[in-house]
Amino acid sequence: MPGSNNALNSPSKLGLWLALLATLCYSLKPIIIKLIYQYDVSSVDILAWRVIISLPIYVGVGVWVWYSHQQESASGLSDGKFTSKGWLIKTVILGIIGYYLAAILDLVGLQYISSQLARLILFTYPTLVAILGWLIFRHKVSSTVLIALVLSYIGVGLIFAFDLDKLGDQVIFGSIMMFLSVLSFSLYVLLSKSVIDQVGGAAFTVVAMLASGLCVLAHFAISGETFTVFSLSSPEFLLIAVMTLITTVIPSFLIAEAIALIGPQKTAIAGTFGPAATSIFAVLLLGETFAAPQLFGIVLVVAAISFMQREQNVK
Repeated sequence: MPGSNNALNSPSKLGLWLALLATLCYSLKPIIIKLIYQYDVSSVDILAWRVIISLPIYVGVGVWVWYSHQQESASGLSDGKFTSKGWLIKTVILGIIGYYLAAILDLVGLQYISSQLARLILFTYPTLVAILGWLIFRHKVSSTVLIALVLSYIGVGLIFAFDLDKLGDQVIFGSIMMFLSVLSFSLYVLLSKSVIDQVGGAAFTVVAMLASGLCVLAHFAISGETFTVFSLSSPEFLLIAVMTLITTVIPSFLIAEAIALIGPQKTAIAGTFGPAATSIFAVLLLGETFAAPQLFGIVLVVAAISFMQREQNVK
């Protein structure tokens, strides 16, 4: 019996670790983007290069997934998971919402607010996932979630006030853009599980990221900005390449597998240490100030999400 319990708990533990690793990767994103912005690289340029770098990787994984499926079909082991065309349409839409739209809004917002405030706003997505789950699927929202919601936004409010005092009214616009980015990604996390359960995390991620990538390239073409292959310096290209691999490609697969193993709400809740990690990186790598309001804000947000996580563990 003990061995059976360990086997049952294993997928949950693996899903938690995958979600935590994805969170650490995402925590580096605002830091690296801020470093890139020091070179006066536009948000559209960053997105376009990210697609160019990541596209061959997703295509390669997609070919591997399709080849594996064909091998299973030839051996009679195929379960027909790709036969329904509905999953493809859903995945394309989710990819556009969760990665293209969220990324555009994220990059725009980071031009007007500090990386610490940006990460804290992004970190409130567990509460948004819970609320959207209630609105869309009528999932029960407990008193714990409501308390966590209040604490989270009080914490974000403290950092917002600090940034507003230091950076001016531009923080309002930047914060709105960042919140809309959170909303987009929350919808992606909440609505993706049913498709991931059907076709698997790898296939879902490949289609979603290819769809978002094509949207980025279309956006770049429509914007009319000049794009030259050799327009970036070596440090700029290296930073964008690192950002692409560490904060886009790797976590995109990790988050899909985590959602499949532990569900969207627990995957969202697993990001407890995100704001603290971003703040530490911001102070060490960017030289951003770290004052009492920021510390209290981080404590409140982390406490709120940890409170939710404890309730999930009890259940």
